[in-house]
Amino acid sequence: MEHYMKNDSKKRFTVKIMVSYLLLVALALTSGYFIYSEVKGFLYYGAAEDTDRKLLKTGALVTQLYQAESLSKLAQQSGTQKNFDAYSSKIDTLVLSVDTLKLLSTSESQVDLLDSVQVLLKQKIANSNELRKLRAKNKNDANNSIDKALNDFQKLEDSFGKLTIYTFEPHPERLSPYKRKVLEDWVAYLNENIPEQNATISDTEKIDSVLNASKTILAQAKKNDAKTQRFISEKEKLINKSDLELSSQLQTIIAAIEKEMILNSYAQNQERKLVLRRSIRLAAGAALLGFLVVAVFTFLINRDFWRIQTYRERLEKEKKFSESLLKSREQLISTVSHDLRTPLNTITGYTELMEGTSLSHKQKQYLKNVRSSSEYVGNLVNDLLDFSKLESGKVHIENVPFVLANLVQETAEGIQSLYDNKNVNLFLDIDKILQTPVLGDPVRIRQVLTNLIGNAFKFTETGTIHIKATADQKATAVAARIDVIDTGIGIPKEKQRLIFNEFTQADNTTEKKFGGYGLGLTISKKLSKLLGGKLRVKSEVGKGSTFSLHLPLQISKGIDTAQKEGQYMARKLRMLIIDDDTALLRMLKELMASMGITAHIFPNFLQVEKDTFLDYDLVLTDIQMPQITGFQVLERLKSGAYKHYTNQPIIAMTGRRDLEMEAYTSLGFAQVLQKPFSKKELIAMFKLLGLGSEIPSEEKEEVHTPELVSNKPYDLDLIHSFLGTNEDVVNDVLYTFVSDTKRNMIALKTAVQVLDYAEINQITHRMLPMFRQLKVACVPELERMEIANATTMNAEEVKNALKKIEVSVFDLLAALEERFATSPTYNG
Repeated sequence: MEHYMKNDSKKRFTVKIMVSYLLLVALALTSGYFIYSEVKGFLYYGAAEDTDRKLLKTGALVTQLYQAESLSKLAQQSGTQKNFDAYSSKIDTLVLSVDTLKLLSTSESQVDLLDSVQVLLKQKIANSNELRKLRAKNKNDANNSIDKALNDFQKLEDSFGKLTIYTFEPHPERLSPYKRKVLEDWVAYLNENIPEQNATISDTEKIDSVLNASKTILAQAKKNDAKTQRFISEKEKLINKSDLELSSQLQTIIAAIEKEMILNSYAQNQERKLVLRRSIRLAAGAALLGFLVVAVFTFLINRDFWRIQTYRERLEKEKKFSESLLKSREQLISTVSHDLRTPLNTITGYTELMEGTSLSHKQKQYLKNVRSSSEYVGNLVNDLLDFSKLESGKVHIENVPFVLANLVQETAEGIQSLYDNKNVNLFLDIDKILQTPVLGDPVRIRQVLTNLIGNAFKFTETGTIHIKATADQKATAVAARIDVIDTGIGIPKEKQRLIFNEFTQADNTTEKKFGGYGLGLTISKKLSKLLGGKLRVKSEVGKGSTFSLHLPLQISKGIDTAQKEGQYMARKLRMLIIDDDTALLRMLKELMASMGITAHIFPNFLQVEKDTFLDYDLVLTDIQMPQITGFQVLERLKSGAYKHYTNQPIIAMTGRRDLEMEAYTSLGFAQVLQKPFSKKELIAMFKLLGLGSEIPSEEKEEVHTPELVSNKPYDLDLIHSFLGTNEDVVNDVLYTFVSDTKRNMIALKTAVQVLDYAEINQITHRMLPMFRQLKVACVPELERMEIANATTMNAEEVKNALKKIEVSVFDLLAALEERFATSPTYNG
C-alpha cells in the first residue's frame, strides 16, 4: 500500500512541476507574442525612410539641376557640340531621376508636379538647342555680312584699276586657306608693279564714292546684326523664364515632401507612445501573473515535498520490516522444504512397498492417488527451493560448453513423451547456427524450456505446438531466440503481466482444471533475467500463446575431448521403431534408453502422422503386422508423403527364416535383424550403418550370470543382455509381456475354434518374438502355427498344437507370477 502511495505521490509531484513549467512557458510565449507584435509596430520605420528617400532624391535633383545650368552656360558660351552633348546627357539623367522620384511619390499632385518638371526640362533643352543654333547662325550671318562688305570693297578697288583675287578666281571662298593666301600675296605683288594710268576721275570724287558705298554696306550689316541680336535675346528670355518655372516647381515639390515627412513623423511618434504604453502594461501584467503562478505552484510543490519526505521515512521503516519478513520467509521456505523431503521420501517408499502387496482394486486406486499427490508436493518443494534461491540471489549461473540445438530437441522430445495420450502434434524448427557449441548454463536453460513447453502441452488439448529456435550470429556471440507457440486456451491481454507473478495464474479456474501452483513462469522469468536474456509473451484467448525466450550466448572455441563428451554436446542417436508386439516395444525402448538412444515407438505405423515433428536417424520395423506390413511401411516412407522421412536407413525385423537377406535389401531395406536378436547384434548393425560413433563410448554389454535354477519355463539371458541387471526394468517388460500373452491366448483360442488360419498366423507371429527371447518351450508349435494353412495343418493338428501351447503358457505365467510376488513394485 505504501509503495502505491509513494508512486502516486511521486506522480502527482512530477505532474505539478510539469504543469507549473508548462504554464510559465505558455505565459511567456503569449506575453512575448503580444509584446513582440507591439514592439514590431514601434520599431517600424518604413514610412519615414520613404520620406527621407524622397527628400534625398529631391535634393539630388536640385543639385543635378544646378550642374545642368552650369553645363548650359558653358555650352552657350563656347558654342561647341561637345559641351552641348554633355548638357543634353545631364538633362536626360535629370529626367530619369524624376521618374525614380515619381515611383516614391504617393500623392497624385506630386506626380503631376514631377510630370511638369519633366516637360519643362525637355522644353529647356529644346530652347537651349534652338538658342545655340541661332547664335551659330548669327555668327555666320555676321561673318557673311563682313565678307560681303569686303567683297564690295575689293570690287571698288577693281573700279580704281587695282587687281583683286576675284580677278583670277570668281569664287575665292572655295579655295583652301593656303591657296587663298598665295593668291592674295600674288595679287599684292602685281598691284605694286602696275604702272600708273592717266586719271580721268578726281581723287575727291573717288573718296566720296568709296565712303558712301562703305556707309551703305556697313549700315546694312549693322541692321542685320541688330535683328539677329533681338531674336537671340528673346530666346534667352524664354529659356530663363523656363528655368524660373522649373525652380519654382522643384521648390513646391520639396515643400510638399517636407510637409508630408513632418506629418508622418508626428503620427509615428504618437503611435509609438501608444505602443510603448501597451507594451509596458502587458509586461507588467505578465510578470504579475507569472509571480502568482510561481507562488501557487511553489506552495503546492513544497507541500508535496514534505509529504514525500514523510512517506520516505515511513517507507524506510516499512522496507526494514519487509526485509526482515523476506528473510523470515526465505528461512521458512528453506526449512519447510528441506524438512518436507524426508517425510515425502518415506511416503513414496511405503507407497511402493504397499503396491507390492496383495491389494484390492480400490486400495490400488488409493495408493495411486497418494503417489500422485506425493509427486505434486515434491515438485512444489523443488520449485519453492528454486524460487527461494532466486529471491535470495543464491543461484549461480554456470558457463560450460553445450549445443543449444541438442538441448532444445531433447527437452521437447522428453516432454512430448509424457503427453502421448494427447492429440497434440509437435513441430521443431531449429536454425543450423544453433549447432555451434556455445557457453552457458544448459541446466537452467533446460529448466526454463521445460516450464514453457510443459505449459504448452498442459494447456493445449488438441492442435499443435511449434518450437522455433533462431539465432543471429556475430563474431564471437550468438543472439538466440526460442519461440514456443501453441494453439491452446490462450491468455487474456489484461492477465498477461500477472502470469509472471509468484503463485498467480491467469484464471482462478485454471488451477482446478489444469493443476499447478503458479511458480513455473515466475522462476522462468527470473532465470531468463539471470541468464542475461528476457522472456516475453503474446497471446490471444482461444487461439493460443507464444512465449519467446531471448538468450545472449558466447561461441565456445577450443573444445577438448572431455568437453565434447559433456552434456548436450553430442547429438543423441534417434530411432523410429514399429512393431505390433507391445512387450518387445517396451523392451526395445528400455534398451535404447540404457544406450543413450531416443526411441519413438509405435505398435501400428498408421499412428505415425505425415506432417508431425519426428526426428530419427534410422527405422526399425517389423515385417509381418496385422494392418500394415513392413514392406508397406518401406513403400510409404519412400513415397515422400512423410515430411520427417529424409532417406534414413530402414531395418527390417523379422522372425521368418524362409527368406534370404537379399529379398529385403533388394526392395530398399538397409539391413535385416532376425528375431530374436541380442544387444551385441544390434550394436553391430549400428556400426555397419556408420552410426556406432553416436553411441556412448563407455557403453558396454552387461555381463549377466545365469540363474542357478534351471527348471523354470523361461530364460532371461537375452532379456538381461538387453536390459542389464536392473530387475525393475526387466519386470516392467515382463508385466507387459504377461498382459499381452493373456490377451493373445484368448484371441488365439477364438481363431482356432473358427479355424481362421489368417488370424492364427497373425496372433502367433505377434507372440513369437518375446517367446523366443524367453526361450519358452512352445516356440516350435508357435512357429508351425505362424505359417499354418489348410494344407499344412488340419483342424485336429491345430487343436493339438493349441493344447501344448496352453500348457506351456500356463506354466510360464505361473512362474512369472511367482517371480513378481517377490518384487516390491508388483501391484498384481
